[in-house]
Amino acid sequence: MVTTIIRRLLQGLIVIFAVMVITFFMLRLIPGDPSRVLAPIATAEQTAQLKQQMGIGESIPVQFGKYMQNLFRGYMGYSLFQKADVTDVIGKALPRTGLLLLFAILLELSFGIFFGVLAAVKSNTWVDKVISGFAVIFQSVPNYWVSLILISIVTVKWRLLPSIGYQGPIYAVLPAIVLSLQPTAVLIRNIRASMMGSLNQGFVKAAKARGVPWMIILFKYAFRNSLIPLLTLFGAQLSYIAGSIVVVEYVFGYPGIGLQTLNAIFRRDYFLIQGLVVLISGFFIVVNTAIDIGYIYLDPRIRKALGGL
Repeated sequence: MVTTIIRRLLQGLIVIFAVMVITFFMLRLIPGDPSRVLAPIATAEQTAQLKQQMGIGESIPVQFGKYMQNLFRGYMGYSLFQKADVTDVIGKALPRTGLLLLFAILLELSFGIFFGVLAAVKSNTWVDKVISGFAVIFQSVPNYWVSLILISIVTVKWRLLPSIGYQGPIYAVLPAIVLSLQPTAVLIRNIRASMMGSLNQGFVKAAKARGVPWMIILFKYAFRNSLIPLLTLFGAQLSYIAGSIVVVEYVFGYPGIGLQTLNAIFRRDYFLIQGLVVLISGFFIVVNTAIDIGYIYLDPRIRKALGGL
C-alpha cells in the first residue's frame, strides 16, 4: 500500500507541475495588463518600472525560469495588489476556507447518511417520499439563490446568524449550509438506492435468519457494503464543494481562498493566481489519493491484488 501511495503522490506532483506551467503561460497570453489595472493613468515610463517591480517586465521564458527558481526556494512571489507575499495571503485565507469546508462536510455526512438510511429503511412510505422530494428540490436550486434567501431570512429578518465578512467561526455557518445542500441531496439519493440494493442481498437475508440484531445488519452489513460506491461519490461531491466555494464566498463576502481567487483573476494578480492554482491542485491530488487508500481499506479484493496488504 505504501508503494501505491508513493506512486499516486508522484503522479500528482507531475499533474501539479503541468497545471502550473499551463497556468503560467496562459495568464501571460490572455489580454490584460496587471500594471494597467494597478496604475491605470501611469505614463509609459512609469508602467515599465511597475512591470519590473511586478516581475513581468521580461520575456515570458525568462519570467518562467525566475519563477521556478524562486519556487524551489519556497518563494511564490509578491502580490502588489495585496501588498504581501503570496504565501502570507494564502496562509491568512486558508484556515477560513478550511473551516468552511469542515462545516460543510460535517453537515453533508451527518444529514446525508441519516436521511439516506432512513429513506432506504422506510422505502415506498410517506417518509421516503418526503425525504426524496426535498432531496430533489435541494439538488435543483442554485447555491447563489439559496445564499440570498438565507441572508434575507436568517440574517435580515430573524437576526439569528451573521452573513457578511468574517469575525469568527459563527460567520462560516450560513455559507457552510449553502455549500452542503446540493451534496447532501445527492448523498441522500445515492445512499437510499445503494442501501435498498444491499438490504435485498443474500448475505443480509442470511444474517436475519441467524438472528443478528437489526442495527448490526443495517450498518455492519448493508451500509458497509455500500461504502465503496459512496466513497467515489463523496470524492466527487468534495470536488463540487471546493468548486462552489468561489461563488458562495463571493456572495457572503467571506474572505477565504475562493474570494481571493476571484479577486486575483479580476486584477490579473499573476503570482497570487499561480500560488492558488498550486494549492487547489494539491488539494485535489490529496483527495484522490485518500480515496484510493479508502478503496484499499474497504475492498479485500483490492488488498489481495496489491499483495495482501
